[in-house]
Amino acid sequence: MEISISLSSDFDKFIKEQMETGLYNSVNDIIQEAMTLLVKRKAVQQEELTALIAELEKGEEDIKAGRYSDADEFFQELISEYE
Repeated sequence: MEISISLSSDFDKFIKEQMETGLYNSVNDIIQEAMTLLVKRKAVQQEELTALIAELEKGEEDIKAGRYSDADEFFQELISEYE
């Protein structure tokens, strides 16, 4: 599959600089690495979102079961403890 992309001059300059380091043999190598990193980042973001949703659901279950504290009362107790 052939994909054509247009990059800003900043990205174009960056790619040329990376090629000059000798670490990459082609623009394709740089784009492949960039895409690999993007895929990994998206996977991490999805894992974090899934964990956050699980924590929110747990919190909702705790509230429904009456397992919660009033925030104002908690902070007042905390302040009193350290005064």
